[in-house]
Amino acid sequence: MNISVFGLGRVGLPLALYFAEHKQAVIGVDIDKTRVDTLKKGEMPFLEEGAEPLLKRNINKLFTVTTNAEEAVKKSDVIIMTLGTPVDEHVNPIFSQIEDVLVSIAPFLRKNHIVVLRSTVSPGTTEYIKRFIEKETKFKIGKDLFLAFCPERIAQGFSLEEFKDVPTIIGTLDKESAKKVDAVFRTITDKILHSDARSAELAKLFTNMYRYINFGIANEFMMIADTHDRNIHDIIELVNKDYKRGGLKTPGFSAGPCLFKDGFFLTNKIPFTELILNSWKLNESVPAYLIEKIKTKKPLESSKVAILGLTFKKNSDDIRDSLSFKTKKIFLAEGAQVSLHDPYVQNDSLEDALKGADVVFVAMNHDFYRDMDKNIIKKNAKSDALVCDIWNVLGTNKIFYPVSEIQK
Repeated sequence: MNISVFGLGRVGLPLALYFAEHKQAVIGVDIDKTRVDTLKKGEMPFLEEGAEPLLKRNINKLFTVTTNAEEAVKKSDVIIMTLGTPVDEHVNPIFSQIEDVLVSIAPFLRKNHIVVLRSTVSPGTTEYIKRFIEKETKFKIGKDLFLAFCPERIAQGFSLEEFKDVPTIIGTLDKESAKKVDAVFRTITDKILHSDARSAELAKLFTNMYRYINFGIANEFMMIADTHDRNIHDIIELVNKDYKRGGLKTPGFSAGPCLFKDGFFLTNKIPFTELILNSWKLNESVPAYLIEKIKTKKPLESSKVAILGLTFKKNSDDIRDSLSFKTKKIFLAEGAQVSLHDPYVQNDSLEDALKGADVVFVAMNHDFYRDMDKNIIKKNAKSDALVCDIWNVLGTNKIFYPVSEIQK
């Protein structure tokens, strides 16, 4: 079986490598020539646990990379699209990446091609692709060509570890497509769930929004606890410890390219949008809320703020839509000087970021910060510095506290 994977980002590249490791011939396609050249040298363009050995083992053998869509389609039996679906300034979905690939591959589609969409999309997109293909070619889906939506369900950064454990959802518009796509994914997993395409599209969106709403609840509870002058981390322990109906999430920055935007795929056609939109407003307001609280404890004008953690998720190098940069902008607007540190992103050294800091703002719960010698903060920040640690990374069970309270 020859497979082409369009889009060699954090979704497509691990999937391509996993297929190659399971003895399938894979062509990776990307418009980014720099990324393609990097991969040809056997170098990963981003962090992905365990990926580099697979890349070095398979590159230019079972796994090849190119910018030539025509070449890839002509050589492939299966075409998997792992493309971005951002939103515009009015938070409407943008499908230009998918449409561009469809336009580029349509002239080269042939009978029995299998097309799989693995992007996060608004409900009905698979049906739109069916109409597009049948309009632009002589083929009929389910008879001549086969189409499915198979959402990405893997934690980015740990894809290779999770592929074998997380069931693959195959959503189709006809039984023959279901059978054909099942055979493709059986080469890498036995855990497969079948459904119709729209249910599969909704399942992906519901998964992301369920998590996002839970984070929104945690952040709102943090604010409510604060109005009562109580600490949310103490209360969460009371709620969750040895209680089977607990499960309350901890507060923190909730963002990234999926959680930030996916709710808008669900709300653009319905009038009852309050739960999702309020979660979005809550989660997006957390940086400003925390900074307003800091201002009541310490003047920010001409102060130095060290922001620790720049990515949108733990132990990752992915900074897309990270709230750390919104935090930086707000601090700068308040007249503060801002230094940045992240163990996975090239910026200031930890010592330089902390040196002379009036405020230490822990923006991401990387294990690096949890495991480091906490004295590095005391040693470099000012002795009267204020710490803001919404994640409780430093283990004080408080969000705001003087640097002197940090323990080893």
